[in-house]
Amino acid sequence: MSEVNSASLLSLFRQHWEAVGGEYIAITDIAALPDAIIKYLTDNDICAVVLAGPPLTRDLGATLAGRMEILVDFGREALSSEAAKERCSRADAGISGVDALIAATGTLAMASRGQGDRLASTLPPVHIVVATEAPIFADLGAFLASTPPDLTYSFITGPSRTADIEKQLVRGVHGPLRVAVFGN
Repeated sequence: MSEVNSASLLSLFRQHWEAVGGEYIAITDIAALPDAIIKYLTDNDICAVVLAGPPLTRDLGATLAGRMEILVDFGREALSSEAAKERCSRADAGISGVDALIAATGTLAMASRGQGDRLASTLPPVHIVVATEAPIFADLGAFLASTPPDLTYSFITGPSRTADIEKQLVRGVHGPLRVAVFGN
């Protein structure tokens, strides 16, 4: 994919993502990622986190250690299902990676590979997504054409919201109230 096409797809993703209430924090230098995440956590009074996802997010554990409480690092710990749910429900934020961005809808595609992937992205009230290495696809069809058939994906398009009750929009009922993507 050309740099121009990638930039225009990223712009389209960001436009759709922010339209549904998602936050996007642009990172121009990967070395600045840990400091940017720490600033976000500090600015939002986030004190307890859970970590899940690819090695990049797990490596954040060393940077975050001593600055805030890490309730579980799924890259380093295996917990019973009940213990994992309990710790994730106590977290102020879950930090995970993402497998892909889908531009046409402003959607994140996350494969469920391990115990913490879905818990870290759904139970805490804030979900922080590290997308600096995620490929971007024009639409869902292009993404599905490139994925292995044996993985299960969750698709996230902004913070949780529903209008099931009296047709009033309510945020944060079935997942996080806020979702912040750290990307290029």
